[in-house]
Amino acid sequence: MKEFQLLFNQISETCFKTCVSTFLSRDMSTTEIQCIENCSGKYINANHKIMEIFVEVQPAIARRNMEEYSKAQAALETQQKEQNSESIR
Repeated sequence: MKEFQLLFNQISETCFKTCVSTFLSRDMSTTEIQCIENCSGKYINANHKIMEIFVEVQPAIARRNMEEYSKAQAALETQQKEQNSESIR
């Protein structure tokens, strides 16, 4: 939820700065509305594409992280066994 709010705030700020040029009227002009729709649409489409790629890549990243964790855990256990056998001598 936090990431969604952050993304929403970034889109809102960027599109507002890009599309709203004057505060002479309380209502938005047709040009401003169209600009904001285009701007937000591009951000949303880009975010969807990024999420699609993330969903495809995430399992491989998780698997690699687990393999690295397992190797580190095995190395730690080996080191502890060596230390225990040295202290027994």
